[in-house]
Amino acid sequence: MRKRKDGTLAPVSVSAASLIVEDKLIGYIGVYTDISEMKKLEEKLRVVGSLTRHDVRNKLTAVAGNAYLLRKRFASDPEATEWLRSVEVAVRQSERIFDFAGAYEKLGVEQLAYMDAKKILDEAVALFPDLKNIRIVNECGRLTLLADSLLRQLFYNLIDDSLKYGEKLTQIRIHYKKSEDQLKLVYEDDGVGISQDAKPKLFSEGYTTGKGSGYGLYLVRRMMDVYGWTIDETGVPDKGAQFTIDIPKAKPDGRQNYRLSGTQA
Repeated sequence: MRKRKDGTLAPVSVSAASLIVEDKLIGYIGVYTDISEMKKLEEKLRVVGSLTRHDVRNKLTAVAGNAYLLRKRFASDPEATEWLRSVEVAVRQSERIFDFAGAYEKLGVEQLAYMDAKKILDEAVALFPDLKNIRIVNECGRLTLLADSLLRQLFYNLIDDSLKYGEKLTQIRIHYKKSEDQLKLVYEDDGVGISQDAKPKLFSEGYTTGKGSGYGLYLVRRMMDVYGWTIDETGVPDKGAQFTIDIPKAKPDGRQNYRLSGTQA
């Protein structure tokens, strides 16, 4: 933010260039550009997008409800019930796409703050009411991460992915390993794992095997871009999926990406 001549504050973008004379750096030139109008336009688009998603969701709920009632009414007709079931599946996939759009809209908007990793993971787990037969091992105690509210979405998407594709899933474990200059946050399950053929495409926009929207892991990768972290699938096929998130010790501006209570992070 910069102060205008009239004393009001304006959002600005900043660009800089080096001043070099006779091969010597003598200083820098900084240029501030008022981006107030762009911010206003972004806000209008955000509001329109939010209202549109809300309205369409209501329509989808009506479609899904009517499809369910028709499927019950024509239960004796296998072909009709199959068509109606496909309508319900399409509605659920559409809702997932809207979920992605809402989360994607928030990327990079919030100020980053230190988040209790164990607490945020517990909150993500609580969003799944049917995990009674799956053991969640949360070993993120003492760890705080420089992130935003989408950190919960990150954990949610990984858990959701395990539930969709794990098949024989009985346990999900999240833990971390600290080294001199980085921290590895490791998410792993004991499901069927991910094939070598699928690994290169996992984080691609729209990639799916038919059980999801194709945007869950893509959103996770985009979160990594915002946070300055990286993520790779490091599991062994047939032995479970494993996602390893590499978190550098500090950002370019000097802020620490993580802290461990009771130690010097």
